[in-house]
Amino acid sequence: MKKIEGKYKFALAILILYAILMAIIFGPRIINGKQQTYLLIGSSAKWKYDGDKWRDFTTDDISLYAWKNYDIYINQKKFGNYQVTYSEKKWYIFENDKTPVNYQGSFLGIKSNKGYHVGAFEEEDLEESDQIYLNQIYQENGLKENQKTTDAYKVSFDIDGDQNQETIYVLSNLFPNDFVPSTVFNFVFIVDNKKVQTIYKMTDAFTNERNHCKIGLQYLIDVDDDSKYELILNCKYYSTMGSCAMMYQKKGANYRRIKACKTVQNAL
Repeated sequence: MKKIEGKYKFALAILILYAILMAIIFGPRIINGKQQTYLLIGSSAKWKYDGDKWRDFTTDDISLYAWKNYDIYINQKKFGNYQVTYSEKKWYIFENDKTPVNYQGSFLGIKSNKGYHVGAFEEEDLEESDQIYLNQIYQENGLKENQKTTDAYKVSFDIDGDQNQETIYVLSNLFPNDFVPSTVFNFVFIVDNKKVQTIYKMTDAFTNERNHCKIGLQYLIDVDDDSKYELILNCKYYSTMGSCAMMYQKKGANYRRIKACKTVQNAL
């Protein structure tokens, strides 16, 4: 009987050691109950969350993504789980046997020890009924109504888990080809039950246009499985000057920026 009990304890110990070893090899891990999440957002950002705040990857963090397995999303849709590597501002993905995998589109990589959800959405054209909200934003920022834009769309999505869709609006007049505005602007705002909340705004003189980037909604991600989606905004600079990403999260009744790109200036 003692021999059987001893064999059982030995087998249990082996299973525990195996589980620990797998946790070490296949990150991220739960350390002291903390969430660990890694996000690879196109060529714009590499972020990590280790229980208290979002940070950029440093040059010492290459081991967190080089030839590691990530859930890959292309154009907001699940593409698979692949090993990743980064070179010359582009992500490359591979099967576990190092066979390369081709993809086309907007790249997102996620690795987490907690559940998450990536929301799929469509950009919708604005309608005449939306103009009341656009004009409210223009008036609040000292602009005339009915502004010309180079980007104007909306997204309908339940971002706060209340079973009702909110509407996210994106407006920009940067980098026009056929008009010259006196003031350039970027706005991202949410309409929830007819109430308007500004998420992101930037206004400046047209002469400073090249100092700014054009804003857009890139991803909706529930990063901590609480049915509330974080907003990932992407800001593209003129021509080949690149882009940067930032994240907004609902805290209480309002959305706050929890991860900024340092190059975005004079913005909310």
